[in-house]
Amino acid sequence: MRISCWLVFLGISWLADAAFAQSASLSTNSPQETFPQTPTETVLAFYRLLREQRLTEAFRLHVCNPAVEKLTDQQLAELEPEFLRLIGGIPEKLVTSGETISGENATVFVVVPDKATSDGQPQMVTAPVGLIRVDGRWLIGDHETRELALAHGSNFFKLSEEGVFIRMAQNEDAMARLLTQLLEIEQVFARNNRGNYATLPELVAHRNQFREDIARVIALLETGEIFGHTIEIVVSPNRRDFAIYAVPKRHNYDGRYSFYADRSGVRYRNHGGARIEKDTPGSKLLN
Repeated sequence: MRISCWLVFLGISWLADAAFAQSASLSTNSPQETFPQTPTETVLAFYRLLREQRLTEAFRLHVCNPAVEKLTDQQLAELEPEFLRLIGGIPEKLVTSGETISGENATVFVVVPDKATSDGQPQMVTAPVGLIRVDGRWLIGDHETRELALAHGSNFFKLSEEGVFIRMAQNEDAMARLLTQLLEIEQVFARNNRGNYATLPELVAHRNQFREDIARVIALLETGEIFGHTIEIVVSPNRRDFAIYAVPKRHNYDGRYSFYADRSGVRYRNHGGARIEKDTPGSKLLN
């Protein structure tokens, strides 16, 4: 089993080609340390524990811990060689150059070797490591990764290797672009139809009003499903306003975000796969 996109949590390219041959401890019986109090202390403790091969303790400081805790002994054994390969390049002493804290988010800057210079010495660069605060504790990673680890448990790593999370992000990016385009399409339709907006079936039925490239895009929406999402356009009774809704077909598999779009823009939120409205708390306006 190989670990893929979730390993961005390490945040440091010099780990990618490390080789390590000793055994690591993923035992759930490792003694639990006192949790670090600051973001910098958390990062230093995490990498120290990784280097010491105390992986269970290390992952208590990371958002992937809910998935690690659910792994069986066999799954742990399958993952162990990859962990060993990745932690082999961690230096004995990790140097930090500062931290920033904004509410429940933080970034710690670590100084790491990058590509070698002409004299064979590694060039030192500064790399950011992101953290979030959960229940008063700083954890390495972000809320989205933690939600996926909580949702999928021991399947998190398998799904990551299968590319599920990469495809999910691709679906979300494509849906955001499509909704932005649909807002423009609705405006064109209204100009050609006395200010009236259209539902999705009506856009499909009248796609010959548009340029050929736009008509092809509209034709792809005939089933109401695209990019792992279902999509619906609702028009007001007088047809002078509209709203577009898009939700993932399978939450946390096809996508995390639900989308809402109207003439004011595109909004999105991780809402458990449910539809959001313009005024749904926590929704964000797409830039």
